[in-house]
Amino acid sequence: MKVAIIGAGPAGIAASLTLTSKNVRLTILDEQHTIGGQIYRNLEKIDEKKFRSSGVDYANGKLLFKRVQKAIQKKLLTLISRATVWSLTKNKDVSWSIDGKSYCQKFDAVILATGAIERAMPLDGWTNPGVLTVGAAQILMKTTHYLPPASVLIGSGPLFYLVACQMLEQGEPPKALLETQSKMDIFKALFYLRPNLITISYLLRGLAMLAKLNLAGVRRIKSVTDVRIKSGNEKHIIQFVKGKKRRFIEAQSIFLHSGVHPNIQITQALGIKHDWNHHNQCWEPRTDKFGRTNLPNILIAGDGIKILGADSAEISGEIAALKLLADNGFSIDHSKIIKKNQQKYKYVQFRKFLDVLYAPKQWHRCPPNEVVICRCEEVTAGEVREAIKMGCLGPNQLKAFSRCGMGNCQGRYCGMTVINIFSEILGQTPEQTGYFRIRSPIKPVTLSELANFKKLT
Repeated sequence: MKVAIIGAGPAGIAASLTLTSKNVRLTILDEQHTIGGQIYRNLEKIDEKKFRSSGVDYANGKLLFKRVQKAIQKKLLTLISRATVWSLTKNKDVSWSIDGKSYCQKFDAVILATGAIERAMPLDGWTNPGVLTVGAAQILMKTTHYLPPASVLIGSGPLFYLVACQMLEQGEPPKALLETQSKMDIFKALFYLRPNLITISYLLRGLAMLAKLNLAGVRRIKSVTDVRIKSGNEKHIIQFVKGKKRRFIEAQSIFLHSGVHPNIQITQALGIKHDWNHHNQCWEPRTDKFGRTNLPNILIAGDGIKILGADSAEISGEIAALKLLADNGFSIDHSKIIKKNQQKYKYVQFRKFLDVLYAPKQWHRCPPNEVVICRCEEVTAGEVREAIKMGCLGPNQLKAFSRCGMGNCQGRYCGMTVINIFSEILGQTPEQTGYFRIRSPIKPVTLSELANFKKLT
């Protein structure tokens, strides 16, 4: 059996180690230079000092990396780095590009471990130079060990505070945190809080991060709304509303964050059914509890199904691999799958609390008319609203009206905002609004790459 795993983050690594333990030969394809995904980015090159400041997760990543290296040495695992996967068919033909050439290979099974992407936070000035995402700040730290001074973080969420603490550890603490969640969000979220070891562990970790920021004197301004950014002369003036007053703060760099959601481009292109998560305000591919889709031998693992974090992603990857083995005649201890699912469910319980606590706010989910929402084609929220007034009925028809969703990202970043605007104006649910129709190639591919095409056996 030939298996492909798309994505080499915690879920993809865990799935690969489970499969190779049964001597299954597999191929991992990943866009980065090394394995690890976002959380274990640049794992091979990080020095001991940076290793300690990056947190305990890197220790686990080091162990996973060593196990993967052993599987590669035994020739059970083929790792293809810097590979941009731009097509996956229902027949499990995988196409990718690397070094100006493209390849296609047919597999017997595919596990998608494509992870999550940051939700766009469109507001006035978010496209200005020097305004990035919190995820981009983390990439800067892990790859270049550099962060600009006097940065301001805007938004909320677990990654928001984690990156703020990592900036503090690396000697460039943020100038301020402008936090979008309110006391009312906390009261709403408490209804979903269920005590268990996972919940207690994560709550203590979160409280420790907040305490560290407070002790370091990092300024935290809570319940901010209506954020606007004016840029010029290599600095930014951030305007925001706190209570009923408009306030200002100056920054050299700005990092935005309003949560993450599953990367659904491949699953949408495959025609897999998706469900709308009303708490996290996003689409999630429909799978069973093992990660199996409605397509035979195509499974999904990790945050590509539901945002549950790196620890849960490892468990999810192992579950998907075990079920794939069981479905294809391998002898598997089914009690192990049951135990793993029970572990995973505890993360699901805690995630509901986080999704309600850090839910994206209406003022940037449906931004004002002048705000650009499609960066690829420079389409504003006002142009989308005007198209709806003219009779545009949904995201796919919007392409003909405005080219929104037709750029390099194919709606990857503007899609959720488009759904929100349509649903708000037409008074319908996101399920009724639908999503962009995604087709291959799901990532940009050049004609020269197609001309240098090779079919692998």
